Amino acid sequence: MKLLTPLGLLGLLGIAVLILIYVIKPNYQQKTVSSTFVWKLSLKYKKKRVQINKLRNVLLILCQVLVLTACALILAEPNRVVKAETCPSEVIAIIDSSASMRAQKDGESRFERAVKKSLSLSEEVFSNGGLFSVILADENPSFLLNRISAAEEDKVSAALEELLEEDACTYGASNMDAAIKLSENILNENPKAQIYLYTDTTYSYVPSTVNLVSVSETGEWNVGILNARAEMEDNYYAFYVDLACYGQDIDVKLTVSVSGPNTSSSTENVKPTEFETIVKCSKDKTKTVIFKNENEVGKDTENTVYVPIPDQKRIYSYQSVHIYVSDSETATSSLNDSFSEDNTFEIYGGQKEVLKIQYASSLPNPFFSGILLVLQDNFSDRWDIQITEIHEGQQPALKGYDLYIFEHTMPAEMPTDGIVFLADPDKAPVGSGLSLGRIYDCQGSIPLVQENYHDLIKYIDASSLTLSYFTTLSGYDASYDTLLTCNGEPVLLLKDEKEAKVIVSLFSVHHSNTPIKYAFPTLMYNLFEYFLPVTVKGNAFEVNESVSLNARGENLVVSGYDGQEQLEFDTFPATLKVSIPGTYILTQVTDFGKKLSEKIYVRVPRAESNIWNSADSLSEPNRKETDEDSYKNLIVYFAGALVALLFIEWLLQSRESM
Repeated sequence: MKLLTPLGLLGLLGIAVLILIYVIKPNYQQKTVSSTFVWKLSLKYKKKRVQINKLRNVLLILCQVLVLTACALILAEPNRVVKAETCPSEVIAIIDSSASMRAQKDGESRFERAVKKSLSLSEEVFSNGGLFSVILADENPSFLLNRISAAEEDKVSAALEELLEEDACTYGASNMDAAIKLSENILNENPKAQIYLYTDTTYSYVPSTVNLVSVSETGEWNVGILNARAEMEDNYYAFYVDLACYGQDIDVKLTVSVSGPNTSSSTENVKPTEFETIVKCSKDKTKTVIFKNENEVGKDTENTVYVPIPDQKRIYSYQSVHIYVSDSETATSSLNDSFSEDNTFEIYGGQKEVLKIQYASSLPNPFFSGILLVLQDNFSDRWDIQITEIHEGQQPALKGYDLYIFEHTMPAEMPTDGIVFLADPDKAPVGSGLSLGRIYDCQGSIPLVQENYHDLIKYIDASSLTLSYFTTLSGYDASYDTLLTCNGEPVLLLKDEKEAKVIVSLFSVHHSNTPIKYAFPTLMYNLFEYFLPVTVKGNAFEVNESVSLNARGENLVVSGYDGQEQLEFDTFPATLKVSIPGTYILTQVTDFGKKLSEKIYVRVPRAESNIWNSADSLSEPNRKETDEDSYKNLIVYFAGALVALLFIEWLLQSRESM
């Protein structure tokens, strides 16, 4: 017999309660009184029945005990195994391959310990004629080995040894719930299979069906740079570094080395500027160390440390920032902690690309000049926008700018590079592919009509805009797309080719209604977003993060950390999945031949720096019942016995009242 719910046996505690009731039950004593005939007669009958009463009381107690016992067994769901287990013993080994498993002690990593323990477990399983499987738990867990028998034992040792040789431990986080879910593929075939999880994470709750094997070693510790950033404050940079220590208390030296300080070109060779301080790291506590101008530092707190930057060392631009921790006693030695992948950090983006804009107008207006100043401020974190205004009588340049805006008076010929915006043209420049017609007088106001959707006119409601005058076209080449029309005539056109990107507005903003004040800034913003997309938003990411990429040319080349990986993208926007920590270089050549190079830094997930991490709970694997074990439910028999006992108990109680 097998009890499916053993906790039901707690009902047996009722027997103890029953005995207690009998112990404390009042014991009425009979006393002799004066003799009468009736009394003598009752005494006569009592002498005959005393033995029977004692026997009935014993039977009554026994019956009640059996009733409680039957109730407890019913709660425990008694079943009889009618078919014995026929499948062999089977084990599933789940190996955690998260970044924290790279923590080492005495030259051996946690991942290596997990692999070796798995190999020893396989030998034990095969000696008992069982099956062995291995799941590698990374971001997307998969089977390394699936139900291998003793006849293929060599496959197990070869596969596990290959894990160590290829350094298969990742630099990201592991999806342990997905690994447990994957094990259910085997549990559905063999519910008796055992799960062994080799990990360095502790859980507040571990299912009884999972054998958790810790591969951490006493004495392991880690100091990690969790994050770092540079923020512009009052035209100078302040540097913020989040530092934490896990496993012990220690004083470390934190150094911020700024390469190319206050230079305008990455080719300038200037000695790095360094800032350093000693940080008292408390066990499992995160501290933010702030390097900023000495006149702006605050007061240190438990979790915040300020390091003043002298006026003569303030930074307004940089090529890169290298941040690292080292031993506080020996300045040249690296930190000898158990996990070295988070001992350094890089910050990029301190030198902005110079974006040159030329605005040439015979009658300048605040729409263009004002909007350009607003965009210069809004995009200051992306570009160093330099605006050159050309007024009437001055000769505009036709080369060397990223964006040309010509208003009213047009150049003799089109520029040879850059994006060109022709606003309210008085003539068609050579090479524009346009032929101007007459000036159209709307005799009032005529609303615009959107002919084709394009990102250039995103968020613009054409129907709310009206024109009173505009210039017509007698002809234009087929490379132009008509975006907006007025009374059937094109008024906003776009050419978007590899070597020619032209926007033509055949009207002046002075000849439109009030809503143009809102639509025109939107048009200019869309122009920047469409023709000058940012290559990547941000310069610091975590391993396994998907990074969105864009380009201003036909392709973008990504060089991986230490040159280990090189990818080329030709369709945008593209997605780059970063899997190795370190510096990635993004290079491209724009459609107009401008060479661009940007860098991003990829770090291990900050949660992985805590090599003594704990989690709430481990998910419970579902085990599907199969025909391997078949049970016959015995509850009906115990229920029948319970009814019989209750009937007997009733009879005994009724005899007592007779």
